[in-house]
Amino acid sequence: MIPSRAGVGLPARALCWAVAIGLGSVACGPSRGTIGAVLAQNADRRLFIREVPPGLGADRAGVREGDEVLLIDGRDARQMTPEAVHGALSGDVGEAVKLTLVRNDEVVRVRLERSEPGRLRSQASAKPKP
Repeated sequence: MIPSRAGVGLPARALCWAVAIGLGSVACGPSRGTIGAVLAQNADRRLFIREVPPGLGADRAGVREGDEVLLIDGRDARQMTPEAVHGALSGDVGEAVKLTLVRNDEVVRVRLERSEPGRLRSQASAKPKP
């Protein structure tokens, strides 16, 4: 942890140098990305793909709604907390993540690249209000 002036520590990996140049600052470092899917974890910690918006990493890799996620980069998804799942699936845009899925009683392995998170919206939130 790196202490800040406010007394709140910042994780060292979240620190990015910025350079002030008269007009403002320039940030460096890669953008944080997402796999491009909405997931749900049930009470017994099984993890399922709930939505796969078109054009994002999960869609391009062939991930489908209803797939069960068994492994994330070789780690058992059922042993992971929601926070650990989020941490394992988020990363730099363009960086790869490997998923082992179950689809219709078959094991499916996919490698996908993380996408910009701003483009991911749940279908429930995308529906127009009456």
